[in-house]
Amino acid sequence: MLRPFALTASQPMNPTEKHLANQKPIHALVGLMLAAVLTAPASENSAKPQSSRETNQEALSCLVPSNCVNSFSSYGLEALAFEGNGEQAMALLRATLATFPEATIVTSAPLYLEVIFTTAIGFKDQIEFHIDEPSKRIDFRSRSMFGLYDFNKNRSRMQDFSASFKTVTVDAQKAGKN
Repeated sequence: MLRPFALTASQPMNPTEKHLANQKPIHALVGLMLAAVLTAPASENSAKPQSSRETNQEALSCLVPSNCVNSFSSYGLEALAFEGNGEQAMALLRATLATFPEATIVTSAPLYLEVIFTTAIGFKDQIEFHIDEPSKRIDFRSRSMFGLYDFNKNRSRMQDFSASFKTVTVDAQKAGKN
């Protein structure tokens, strides 16, 4: 049995106690944490790979709900629906963004766009779009890059963006039929 670290000279220490007595408390804590992680059983969820929707939901979460909206937990804001493949969805996103002069694309990948919207007074908001090809949806998060409250600017912008996206989609479908 291990005794407390405060030992008197009359009490002999076994090798384990000597080792622990010479360790700094932080080293002992790190060792215990490492042992707990290495010996913990794997959870049921770790064996099952996440779907692209679950991955998007995690990546697009709102840490500060007062200055952020997304297509997962913001009431009334739904993901953008599309027909076709990811390349066609990206073309629709870019065509819609072209109708917003305050938008600047800063990062682009085949199924991802990061856009900065700059308000008239210079505030910057970040919008991320993730295209979920199997589900035929484009998930998004729009958040202020400054401050804790956005006065519903991100919500109104994404409502306007969604309406423009639908218009661009309908126009593209009409053009495709001609």
